[in-house]
Amino acid sequence: MKLHQQTCKAITKCQPALMSTIHKFNSYCERLAELYDMSSGIPLPSLLPMKLAELRNDQTLLEDVWISPSAREIPQWLEDVDVREGIRAVLKTDQCHEEQRRLGTEADNMCRWFGRELCAIELAMRQPESKSKHNLSLSVTNAI
Repeated sequence: MKLHQQTCKAITKCQPALMSTIHKFNSYCERLAELYDMSSGIPLPSLLPMKLAELRNDQTLLEDVWISPSAREIPQWLEDVDVREGIRAVLKTDQCHEEQRRLGTEADNMCRWFGRELCAIELAMRQPESKSKHNLSLSVTNAI
């Protein structure tokens, strides 16, 4: 949580410079669109959203932008939206499996901790010096 708060604070601190850079990038994109030659086969970069919340979820940031014509065929992941969405889905699935493993490890650790605590309580209750306290607490509980 602390790392998230530090990241949010850093983003807020850098927001004016970031917004200026996004504005400059968008103006470059508009200029490229004016100069674009359809026969080049180079995909144009898309404009970035001016709101940071929308920018966080913008998938176009992951796209590769070419700056020179390619003699080869355009890769499927760059040209086809379905392929890009499929790659993102596979990555999301991998992240979910990783998180599931982490949660399983955390659950195992909690069960081990609970078992140790339970054993410690049972051991403490079996000690001769705790018998009188245990009986006293039971009689107080029964009296209530």
